[in-house]
Amino acid sequence: MLLFSPQTATYGSSQGAGLQWSYLSAQGAVTYGEVNAEQLPDFVEQHPSWFTTPDRIALVLTGEEIVHLNVSVPGRSINSIRQALPFAVEEFITSDVEDVQIAYQSIRANQPVHCAVINTARLDSWLNLFSGSGITLGAVVSQAQLIRPDTNAAALLFEADQVVVVTEDQDALIDRDTVPDILDTLDVASLTCIGGSLTDLELGQLSSAPALNVVETAPLQYLLEQLSPTGGGLVSHPNLLNLLQGSYAVRYEDSSLDAAWRRTLGIAALWFIALVGATAFQGIWLENQSNQLDTKNFATYKELFPTDSVPVTAAQLQRRLVNKLDPSSAAGARTSMVDLMLRTTNVLGSNSEL
Repeated sequence: MLLFSPQTATYGSSQGAGLQWSYLSAQGAVTYGEVNAEQLPDFVEQHPSWFTTPDRIALVLTGEEIVHLNVSVPGRSINSIRQALPFAVEEFITSDVEDVQIAYQSIRANQPVHCAVINTARLDSWLNLFSGSGITLGAVVSQAQLIRPDTNAAALLFEADQVVVVTEDQDALIDRDTVPDILDTLDVASLTCIGGSLTDLELGQLSSAPALNVVETAPLQYLLEQLSPTGGGLVSHPNLLNLLQGSYAVRYEDSSLDAAWRRTLGIAALWFIALVGATAFQGIWLENQSNQLDTKNFATYKELFPTDSVPVTAAQLQRRLVNKLDPSSAAGARTSMVDLMLRTTNVLGSNSEL
């Protein structure tokens, strides 16, 4: 799994941007580095196996680019809520709703819809930067959703003189010197620090001391491990709020060995079902033809021998015909097929059917 992140100093312009990257292999090995936009084509040539499928490539952006919202949308059905969602989001953003990409998680009736909003021009700029180097991103996500904590907790992601503050239902990018005031307002019981930690002076400004957990892992590596804990790609994060939805959605296939076996077994199962269906259809058709032939035979017998009772079964019909054609057969005499055919033609008329 490969994760890109713009360097803080290059935010505001994707063209010519410096990028940090971190790669997590299926074996759990982590490598990382930096690359400029101009160097991306060479980077792809150096690591071709990293770019074989989009579901193993993602871009993470900060709160400067992506806004998260929980929006309550009235509606009787999921479809009506989906149609009304842009108008509900428009009340919380300064841009026109036509100029933004709105991604959302699963919609459930009578529950707020969790959305992520990004300016369309900015999203296009980032996608063009990578596509120009032959890279297809499988996901664009925010830092906030990858470190979002549980109830009554907060996570801090330190970046130079700014900090991303994330709680269960909100997030913000703030200046470092405002962190103590913000944390006092939140009044959380536990605090996770990534890429840095609060100083003793900052901790002393808090009204209550939360339980402190300092993550020693490099920030981008930590985000990568949250995005894909096993290195298996985006499929290992089913609840991911990916901004590449709608017209931006990327279709990709799982190219792993397990996926190949699943496809093979699926095709075999379809062939087996088709074979069983064809056999069943053939059996039904043959049974129908047999029933039609029996009906004609009974009708012909009644036409030839109107005074006799109609046989009940096909076997009974056959015995009666044998008796009619050669009475000696009832006593066990053997009759050849040629004799039986000759005697049958003598009894049946020109318009008779059997």
